[in-house]
Amino acid sequence: MKVFLLLYLCADASRTDCQVFPAQHWIGDTAYEQCLDAVPGLTKALTATNRQRHKFVCEIQTDAAKPVEEVARPRFIHQSFRM
Repeated sequence: MKVFLLLYLCADASRTDCQVFPAQHWIGDTAYEQCLDAVPGLTKALTATNRQRHKFVCEIQTDAAKPVEEVARPRFIHQSFRM
């Protein structure tokens, strides 16, 4: 199992306008528990204002869905064209 710790950076406390950033990941049978153990300390490290706006979320990755940084990007193929 692969688990990602996602950081939701939000513009305000309503958390309606957020950007998601992968912060960490774990692999293995205890991956989810390891992620959950990390969240309280990271949340406590935020300032009081930021605790209301931002949040950490543990997400289990399935084989069908891959996080943004793991999606294969098309390779640039150099081609030469002559006229």
